[in-house]
Amino acid sequence: MRLWVFCLVSTAVAALVFVLARLLNNDYVFFAGYTVLQFVVLGTAWNILGGYCGYVNFGTAAFFALGAYSTVFFHKTYPLPIPVLLFVAAAVCGLVGFGTGYLTLRLRGAFFAIATLALAVVLQTLVVNWTYVGGSRGAYVIRPADVDLLVVKISYIQYLFAIMILLAVAALVIARAIEHSKLGYGFATIRDDELAAEASGVPTLKLKLIATTLSGALMGMAGAPFPYYIGYLEPASAFGLPYAVNSIAMPMIGGTTTWIGPLIGALLLGTLQQIATVTISSVVNLLIVGFLLVGFVIAAPNGIVGLIQEFLRAASPSRVDARSIGIILFSAYGFIAGVLGIVFSLAVMTAPGTAGLAMAVAGFVLAALYLASAYGLLKIHGWGPLVATIAFAMSIPIAAIYMWFDRMPGNIAYHATGIGIAIAAIWCFQLRNVRKLYQPHLGEQRVAA
Repeated sequence: MRLWVFCLVSTAVAALVFVLARLLNNDYVFFAGYTVLQFVVLGTAWNILGGYCGYVNFGTAAFFALGAYSTVFFHKTYPLPIPVLLFVAAAVCGLVGFGTGYLTLRLRGAFFAIATLALAVVLQTLVVNWTYVGGSRGAYVIRPADVDLLVVKISYIQYLFAIMILLAVAALVIARAIEHSKLGYGFATIRDDELAAEASGVPTLKLKLIATTLSGALMGMAGAPFPYYIGYLEPASAFGLPYAVNSIAMPMIGGTTTWIGPLIGALLLGTLQQIATVTISSVVNLLIVGFLLVGFVIAAPNGIVGLIQEFLRAASPSRVDARSIGIILFSAYGFIAGVLGIVFSLAVMTAPGTAGLAMAVAGFVLAALYLASAYGLLKIHGWGPLVATIAFAMSIPIAAIYMWFDRMPGNIAYHATGIGIAIAAIWCFQLRNVRKLYQPHLGEQRVAA
């Protein structure tokens, strides 16, 4: 797909998402969606340096906060429209990224990571002692109730959502353009073997400076609308640990070698965190991130995209067929259901009584089976279809029990859909061509290859 086609398709999808969110007529969708899209931008920005070049950056929170405090500064000095503030934040954070890169990119490995972490500490200390932008007390940024967007008047949170979704599209277009260009190939040589790249004449320092500048600029743009979103900005919230952790975890879980990896990771983790915030508490968000990050580092170090690519190479080396697509879809469903099962089981466990504890234990067992089945199916292990069949079969009576006790029409439709998917999955795993793929001798040949 050509870049201009990708840009048009991405813009059309963004417009469709915005229209659907407006049709839902629920402000929480825009508040939660803004946060998820913000992490899409941060994850994509981190991946330009951390994924494409292989330089792990722990200073995401520093660039994000710098973009946010640039907005606070101009809000007090001379208020500017948010689109203008985006470019201001990009210029400021791009320059800081360039300067930081020039001073630290001669360091490698853990030394570079520590240097970027030190940058966050230094900037936070400066902001805490800068009374003009609020200092340690923080600063209030009062946003208007609504805004005129062309011929339509919309609420300000919808306006912020629209800005962030366009910024996410821009970040993805930039990342994809880099990936399929000479610049991206240069980044790949640095990631694979920087010494060999230098010996071959690749201008590694120049390329790394470009990466730090672009990455910092996008992170700053993600932080620019944040004061208007939150209304009150303080150093603890702007330099918060979740920004640094999530911006690293999301690309690593999705996949760091392609533009779509941070998108998948951000949509998955961001949505899970919003669900956990509503059902349990925002305190467990980092617990979810840590759980998934450890699991992926052990089981799938190349992320979701890498896992799917390995499966397709082994199952359908010539072309992608209906069997492979079905297995991937049911594996994705099992993975999402497994993670959601853990979140909801934690919520049920907090309820009083032994019934809640029993349902929580059953939920944890089913979630573990779902996750194991997704891994086994994509890794083409012989036990994958069996575990997947057990997991989907167990989900049918559990969904029926929930339907019996929860008579709300929306929840009944949700559980009925789950039962239908489970029946379709069980039928799929009994097909001859699917079972043939998981025969032991084929698995041994695949491992030997």
